[in-house]
Amino acid sequence: MVIFGVFTIYAILSYSTNYLTEMYGMSLVAASYMGIVINKIFRALCGPLGGIITTYSKVKSPTRVVQILSIIGLLALTALLVTNSNPQSVAMGIGLILLLGFTCYASRGLYWACPGEARTPSYIMGTTVGICSVIGFLPDVFVYPIIGYWQDTLPAAEAYRNMWLMGMAALGMVIIFTFLLFQKIRTADSAPAMASSK
Repeated sequence: MVIFGVFTIYAILSYSTNYLTEMYGMSLVAASYMGIVINKIFRALCGPLGGIITTYSKVKSPTRVVQILSIIGLLALTALLVTNSNPQSVAMGIGLILLLGFTCYASRGLYWACPGEARTPSYIMGTTVGICSVIGFLPDVFVYPIIGYWQDTLPAAEAYRNMWLMGMAALGMVIIFTFLLFQKIRTADSAPAMASSK
């Protein structure tokens, strides 16, 4: 479900250029450049940055870093939701979208490390990855039709409000499931220590 939530944000980010043009009045050329930054530059840089953050920070846990990034992404979505009804500063809109993009792509660079951190046995790793892929990439099937329907049938502000709410629900799910996974990892880590102390 961690992959499911992060991939939902990934799908939502494809509408960020439309959001900036419709809600902030940004020119199509400038919005296209934003799309290039998010889809090409951030995609290439943020995954490795997530790994660097995990390796060199005190956290040292990909699951925990994904959780922290999801909390930051949730704050960015909350700010986008608050400013959605009365967008003022294009720079703030761009900054929030870039922050959300960073958290998404850094999390995408880390979510496949979570099964390893959870000590998934190697003899079922292939099955685990297959099941995680089927469930995790499911948003690719429904996010685009739902948001497209909202854009066709609702005023722009309401359609984007619904989109941000969908993103908030997805990141809320990531936060919950990373918490549960991290609890499982801590329990597994403490079991050998308790056994050796007896």
